[in-house]
Amino acid sequence: MSLLRTVPVLLVTGMTLAACSDDGPTTIEIPLAQVEITAGCSAIGEGESCPMQARGITADGEILTNAILRWSSNASEIVQVNSEGRVFGISPGKATITVEAALGEGSDSADVFVFPCTKC
Repeated sequence: MSLLRTVPVLLVTGMTLAACSDDGPTTIEIPLAQVEITAGCSAIGEGESCPMQARGITADGEILTNAILRWSSNASEIVQVNSEGRVFGISPGKATITVEAALGEGSDSADVFVFPCTKC
């Protein structure tokens, strides 16, 4: 009987600890009125990568650096971008990286030039 009383307490304690773990910054899902790139990669070498950063702005003018954004490339054979804004130079050329609000409106874009690999 004593064992049955202990088990539920241990399960609740385990769930509480998991809920309190710190997995990093929290993203915010608030409708945006505008999105702007704040740090870009205008030129990278073939085979290199570079982080881009953007922020969202609400209709009230509140700036959100951890808003949910979508990144894309218009020429993935030249430049690819992941969901966090890291740009990867695939082959020489020029591509446009676009970031847009996942909720609400707003987008921004920047051109990225990829130069041929000199160390290949």
